[in-house]
Amino acid sequence: MSQNPVTLLSDVKTFFTMTKAIVRGQYKMPWKTFFWVLLCCVYFLSPIDLLPDILPVLGFADDGAFIVFVLLLIHQDLNNFRQAQQPREDIIEAEVVDEEHKNND
Repeated sequence: MSQNPVTLLSDVKTFFTMTKAIVRGQYKMPWKTFFWVLLCCVYFLSPIDLLPDILPVLGFADDGAFIVFVLLLIHQDLNNFRQAQQPREDIIEAEVVDEEHKNND
């Protein structure tokens, strides 16, 4: 379940892109992902933390750790979003021609 820092940064960027798509109605987020993201936002914005934000470094360490934890949990959903946003190359446009009707025209 561990990710390297580059993957985590990519997930953060994808998260914001996915959020915009969800707000615009272009993508539907799974409910469990929505729950974790909402919980993460509430925890990050809440003045009640495990370690108070007044402490210089430790105060934000628990917030950062929780954000990383949530990103790890929703990593697969972020990958699914990336795949859904890529143009499909396996679709071939074709026209069906009915020879019987074509000759009658």
